[in-house]
Amino acid sequence: MANATRPVLPQSRRMRLCEVGYEDIPKLSSLFAQTRMYPLLLDSPTRFIDVAAIVACVQRLYASSHGLGAWQAEAPDGAFIGLFSLLPIEGTADVEIHVRLKPEAWGRWYAIEGTRLLCQRAFEVVGLPRLFGYCHPDHQRVRRIMSYFGFRDLGLCEHRRQMAHCYELDAETWRERGATLAH
Repeated sequence: MANATRPVLPQSRRMRLCEVGYEDIPKLSSLFAQTRMYPLLLDSPTRFIDVAAIVACVQRLYASSHGLGAWQAEAPDGAFIGLFSLLPIEGTADVEIHVRLKPEAWGRWYAIEGTRLLCQRAFEVVGLPRLFGYCHPDHQRVRRIMSYFGFRDLGLCEHRRQMAHCYELDAETWRERGATLAH
């Protein structure tokens, strides 16, 4: 069940995004362990201390960024779906979107719903001029999702010391497409 004291972001009909807390370490460790074998750009730590360090970083980001962070996705019944985030890109003023779902949530449109919620937050709440997304070159589903939302494929680049497809979505494109993607 969701912790009622934690801030909740806008939600879709089938899920809500809630701030991540230390009580979520077991869920996050399990998520990282389940998705470790798939083509990812981010590390998948599972040790308690490593996941606690991630939660501490996210807590600092909530306090200092005015709208960025990572949020756990929950079904209306409180079942954990995955993790969605808007994270600063190191050494720049830019932000990247990131989604990691439990394998049993794949193919159920949660990535589309969560991406829409994060784009809304990025452009309408935080006021970002643009948003970046990166995916492993072999991850075709993510590439299709990026295209669906109007992210422009900027081609291959190095990201987090590995090759990735880079995508960019600007606020104007979001405003033009966002209303049609609302449902």
